[in-house]
Amino acid sequence: MTRPGVKSFSRSSRWVVGCLLVVATTGAACTRPLLERAIAARGGPLESLSRESTADVYRGFPGTWAWRFDYLVPDRLRWTIETYGEEQSVAYDGTRVRYFLGSGALPDVPAALSDFASIVRWTSVTTLDALASDPRATVRELSAAERPPDAAAALEVRYDDGARYVLAFDARDRLVAAEGPIVVPTVAAGRMHATYADFADTEGYDLPATCSYSIDGQPFFREQVRRWWPNDPRLGTSSFAGPPVKRR
Repeated sequence: MTRPGVKSFSRSSRWVVGCLLVVATTGAACTRPLLERAIAARGGPLESLSRESTADVYRGFPGTWAWRFDYLVPDRLRWTIETYGEEQSVAYDGTRVRYFLGSGALPDVPAALSDFASIVRWTSVTTLDALASDPRATVRELSAAERPPDAAAALEVRYDDGARYVLAFDARDRLVAAEGPIVVPTVAAGRMHATYADFADTEGYDLPATCSYSIDGQPFFREQVRRWWPNDPRLGTSSFAGPPVKRR
Protein backbone atom coordinates (compact mmCIF):
# COMPACT_ATOMS: atom_id res chain seq x y z
CA MET A 1 0.00 0.00 0.00
CA THR A 2 1.26 3.46 -0.85
CA ARG A 3 1.07 6.09 1.84
CA PRO A 4 -1.21 9.08 1.10
CA GLY A 5 0.63 11.74 -0.86
CA VAL A 6 3.41 9.36 -1.94
CA LYS A 7 3.51 8.46 -5.63
CA SER A 8 4.41 4.84 -6.37
CA PHE A 9 7.36 4.18 -8.66
CA SER A 10 7.08 2.35 -11.96
CA ARG A 11 9.31 -0.66 -12.56
CA SER A 12 11.70 1.42 -14.68
CA SER A 13 11.79 4.18 -12.05
CA ARG A 14 12.67 1.67 -9.33
CA TRP A 15 15.48 0.35 -11.51
CA VAL A 16 16.89 3.86 -12.03
CA VAL A 17 16.79 4.54 -8.28
CA GLY A 18 18.54 1.23 -7.68
CA CYS A 19 21.26 2.17 -10.15
CA LEU A 20 21.80 5.52 -8.46
CA LEU A 21 22.13 3.82 -5.08
CA VAL A 22 24.66 1.33 -6.41
CA VAL A 23 26.71 4.04 -8.07
CA ALA A 24 26.56 6.19 -4.96
CA THR A 25 27.65 3.43 -2.62
CA THR A 26 30.09 1.43 -4.73
CA GLY A 27 31.04 3.63 -7.67
CA ALA A 28 30.15 0.76 -10.01
CA ALA A 29 28.11 1.23 -13.18
CA CYS A 30 24.64 -0.31 -13.28
CA THR A 31 24.03 -1.94 -16.63
CA ARG A 32 21.43 -4.11 -18.30
CA PRO A 33 21.30 -5.54 -21.82
CA LEU A 34 20.30 -2.92 -24.40
CA LEU A 35 17.10 -4.77 -25.33
CA GLU A 36 15.88 -4.63 -21.73
CA ARG A 37 16.82 -0.96 -21.43
CA ALA A 38 15.00 -0.09 -24.65
CA ILE A 39 11.80 -1.79 -23.52
CA ALA A 40 12.01 0.04 -20.18
CA ALA A 41 12.73 3.37 -21.90
CA ARG A 42 9.62 2.94 -24.03
CA GLY A 43 7.54 2.50 -20.88
CA GLY A 44 7.72 -1.23 -20.27
CA PRO A 45 6.69 -4.50 -21.91
CA LEU A 46 3.82 -4.72 -24.36
CA GLU A 47 1.37 -7.53 -25.01
CA SER A 48 -0.10 -5.76 -28.02
CA LEU A 49 0.31 -2.52 -29.93
CA SER A 50 -2.07 -1.01 -32.46
CA ARG A 51 -1.87 2.19 -34.46
CA GLU A 52 -4.14 4.16 -36.74
CA SER A 53 -2.38 6.34 -39.30
CA THR A 54 -2.47 8.34 -42.46
CA ALA A 55 0.41 7.89 -44.87
CA ASP A 56 1.80 9.65 -47.92
CA VAL A 57 2.80 6.75 -50.15
CA TYR A 58 5.37 7.36 -52.89
CA ARG A 59 5.77 3.90 -54.39
CA GLY A 60 3.46 1.22 -55.76
CA PHE A 61 0.14 3.04 -55.34
CA PRO A 62 1.08 6.69 -54.70
CA GLY A 63 -1.30 8.88 -52.77
CA THR A 64 -2.56 9.47 -49.27
CA TRP A 65 -3.78 6.36 -47.51
CA ALA A 66 -5.38 5.60 -44.14
CA TRP A 67 -4.74 2.32 -42.37
CA ARG A 68 -4.55 0.51 -39.06
CA PHE A 69 -2.12 -2.10 -37.76
CA ASP A 70 -3.11 -4.43 -34.92
CA TYR A 71 -0.25 -6.48 -33.47
CA LEU A 72 -0.29 -9.10 -30.72
CA VAL A 73 3.04 -10.40 -29.41
CA PRO A 74 4.72 -12.45 -30.75
CA ASP A 75 3.39 -12.93 -34.29
CA ARG A 76 -0.27 -11.97 -34.80
CA LEU A 77 -0.82 -9.05 -37.16
CA ARG A 78 -3.63 -7.39 -39.07
CA TRP A 79 -3.22 -4.59 -41.62
CA THR A 80 -6.51 -2.85 -42.40
CA ILE A 81 -6.64 -0.33 -45.24
CA GLU A 82 -9.47 2.18 -45.37
CA THR A 83 -10.96 2.64 -48.82
CA TYR A 84 -13.92 4.48 -50.29
CA GLY A 85 -15.82 1.22 -50.30
CA GLU A 86 -15.40 -1.54 -47.76
CA GLU A 87 -12.26 -1.89 -45.63
CA GLN A 88 -9.71 -4.38 -46.83
CA SER A 89 -7.62 -6.26 -44.29
CA VAL A 90 -4.93 -8.91 -44.29
CA ALA A 91 -4.47 -10.89 -41.07
CA TYR A 92 -1.99 -13.48 -39.85
CA ASP A 93 -3.18 -15.57 -36.91
CA GLY A 94 0.11 -17.33 -36.19
CA THR A 95 -0.61 -20.12 -38.67
CA ARG A 96 -2.25 -18.78 -41.81
CA VAL A 97 -2.96 -15.59 -43.72
CA ARG A 98 -6.54 -14.46 -44.17
CA TYR A 99 -7.98 -11.73 -46.39
CA PHE A 100 -11.14 -9.82 -45.49
CA LEU A 101 -13.29 -7.48 -47.54
CA GLY A 102 -15.41 -5.66 -45.03
CA SER A 103 -16.73 -8.30 -42.64
CA GLY A 104 -16.44 -11.16 -45.11
CA ALA A 105 -13.47 -13.48 -45.55
CA LEU A 106 -12.40 -14.47 -49.04
CA PRO A 107 -12.13 -18.27 -49.28
CA ASP A 108 -8.94 -18.07 -51.34
CA VAL A 109 -6.19 -15.67 -50.33
CA PRO A 110 -4.39 -14.06 -53.31
CA ALA A 111 -1.04 -15.77 -53.84
CA ALA A 112 0.86 -12.48 -53.48
CA LEU A 113 -0.28 -12.19 -49.85
CA SER A 114 1.76 -15.24 -48.86
CA ASP A 115 4.67 -12.80 -48.44
CA PHE A 116 2.81 -11.07 -45.60
CA ALA A 117 5.09 -13.00 -43.22
CA SER A 118 7.91 -10.50 -43.78
CA ILE A 119 5.67 -7.66 -42.57
CA VAL A 120 4.75 -9.74 -39.52
CA ARG A 121 8.43 -10.26 -38.73
CA TRP A 122 9.32 -6.58 -39.27
CA THR A 123 6.59 -5.61 -36.81
CA SER A 124 7.74 -8.20 -34.29
CA VAL A 125 11.37 -7.04 -34.49
CA THR A 126 10.61 -3.34 -34.18
CA THR A 127 8.15 -3.82 -31.30
CA LEU A 128 11.05 -5.53 -29.44
CA ASP A 129 9.19 -7.70 -26.92
CA ALA A 130 9.30 -10.98 -28.87
CA LEU A 131 13.07 -10.84 -29.46
CA ALA A 132 14.05 -12.05 -26.00
CA SER A 133 12.19 -15.34 -26.38
CA ASP A 134 12.28 -16.10 -30.11
CA PRO A 135 14.45 -19.22 -30.58
CA ARG A 136 14.96 -18.37 -34.25
CA ALA A 137 16.59 -15.00 -33.50
CA THR A 138 20.05 -14.09 -32.24
CA VAL A 139 20.35 -10.61 -30.75
CA ARG A 140 23.72 -8.89 -30.44
CA GLU A 141 24.66 -5.39 -29.32
CA LEU A 142 26.85 -3.69 -31.92
CA SER A 143 30.13 -2.02 -31.04
CA ALA A 144 30.63 1.70 -31.60
CA ALA A 145 32.45 0.95 -34.87
CA GLU A 146 29.55 -1.16 -36.16
CA ARG A 147 26.68 1.18 -35.29
CA PRO A 148 24.78 3.23 -37.86
CA PRO A 149 25.81 6.91 -37.98
CA ASP A 150 24.35 9.02 -35.15
CA ALA A 151 23.15 5.96 -33.18
CA ALA A 152 24.03 6.02 -29.48
CA ALA A 153 23.57 2.23 -29.39
CA ALA A 154 22.42 -0.48 -31.77
CA LEU A 155 21.32 -4.10 -31.93
CA GLU A 156 21.75 -6.65 -34.68
CA VAL A 157 19.02 -9.27 -34.99
CA ARG A 158 19.77 -12.34 -37.10
CA TYR A 159 17.29 -15.11 -37.87
CA ASP A 160 18.09 -18.71 -38.64
CA ASP A 161 16.95 -18.18 -42.25
CA GLY A 162 19.64 -15.51 -42.76
CA ALA A 163 17.48 -12.39 -42.41
CA ARG A 164 19.33 -9.54 -40.68
CA TYR A 165 17.93 -6.44 -38.98
CA VAL A 166 19.68 -3.48 -37.37
CA LEU A 167 17.95 -1.43 -34.67
CA ALA A 168 19.35 1.99 -33.74
CA PHE A 169 18.70 3.74 -30.42
CA ASP A 170 19.25 7.28 -29.16
CA ALA A 171 20.95 8.32 -25.93
CA ARG A 172 17.69 7.65 -24.06
CA ASP A 173 17.55 4.07 -25.39
CA ARG A 174 14.54 4.83 -27.61
CA LEU A 175 14.28 3.02 -30.94
CA VAL A 176 14.81 5.76 -33.54
CA ALA A 177 15.69 3.76 -36.68
CA ALA A 178 15.45 0.23 -38.05
CA GLU A 179 16.63 -1.58 -41.15
CA GLY A 180 15.84 -5.02 -42.55
CA PRO A 181 14.33 -7.07 -45.37
CA ILE A 182 10.72 -6.56 -46.38
CA VAL A 183 8.24 -7.78 -48.96
CA VAL A 184 5.10 -5.65 -49.34
CA PRO A 185 2.77 -7.75 -51.51
CA THR A 186 2.21 -6.32 -55.03
CA VAL A 187 4.08 -3.13 -54.07
CA ALA A 188 7.80 -3.49 -53.30
CA ALA A 189 10.52 -5.74 -51.94
CA GLY A 190 14.03 -5.00 -50.70
CA ARG A 191 15.82 -3.68 -47.65
CA MET A 192 13.65 -1.22 -45.78
CA HIS A 193 14.94 1.60 -43.60
CA ALA A 194 12.68 3.35 -41.09
CA THR A 195 13.14 6.36 -38.86
CA TYR A 196 10.92 7.20 -35.87
CA ALA A 197 10.43 10.71 -34.50
CA ASP A 198 8.12 13.07 -32.57
CA PHE A 199 7.81 10.85 -29.51
CA ALA A 200 4.95 11.51 -27.11
CA ASP A 201 3.45 9.84 -24.06
CA THR A 202 0.55 7.49 -24.79
CA GLU A 203 -0.90 5.77 -21.74
CA GLY A 204 2.55 5.64 -20.16
CA TYR A 205 4.41 4.59 -23.31
CA ASP A 206 6.78 6.85 -25.23
CA LEU A 207 5.77 6.25 -28.86
CA PRO A 208 6.63 8.01 -32.14
CA ALA A 209 4.07 10.02 -34.10
CA THR A 210 6.07 10.29 -37.33
CA CYS A 211 7.61 7.33 -39.16
CA SER A 212 9.44 7.57 -42.50
CA TYR A 213 10.30 4.57 -44.66
CA SER A 214 12.49 3.91 -47.68
CA ILE A 215 13.31 0.74 -49.62
CA ASP A 216 16.77 0.30 -51.12
CA GLY A 217 17.37 4.02 -50.65
CA GLN A 218 14.19 5.14 -52.42
CA PRO A 219 11.36 6.88 -50.51
CA PHE A 220 8.49 4.50 -49.76
CA PHE A 221 6.03 6.29 -47.45
CA ARG A 222 5.79 8.74 -44.58
CA GLU A 223 3.36 7.78 -41.85
CA GLN A 224 1.65 10.09 -39.37
CA VAL A 225 0.19 8.15 -36.46
CA ARG A 226 -3.19 9.52 -35.45
CA ARG A 227 -3.54 7.26 -32.43
CA TRP A 228 -1.76 4.42 -30.65
CA TRP A 229 -3.47 1.68 -28.61
CA PRO A 230 -0.94 -0.06 -26.32
CA ASN A 231 -2.21 -3.27 -24.72
CA ASP A 232 -5.69 -3.13 -26.21
CA PRO A 233 -7.83 -5.51 -24.09
CA ARG A 234 -9.97 -6.28 -27.15
CA LEU A 235 -7.08 -8.00 -28.89
CA GLY A 236 -6.61 -11.71 -28.24
CA THR A 237 -5.40 -14.69 -30.22
CA SER A 238 -8.87 -15.24 -31.68
CA SER A 239 -9.09 -11.63 -32.90
CA PHE A 240 -7.00 -12.37 -35.99
CA ALA A 241 -9.20 -15.18 -37.29
CA GLY A 242 -12.08 -12.79 -38.00
CA PRO A 243 -12.73 -9.33 -39.45
CA PRO A 244 -11.31 -6.26 -37.68
CA VAL A 245 -13.04 -4.88 -34.63
CA LYS A 246 -14.59 -1.47 -35.16
CA ARG A 247 -13.15 1.23 -32.88
CA ARG A 248 -14.89 4.35 -31.66
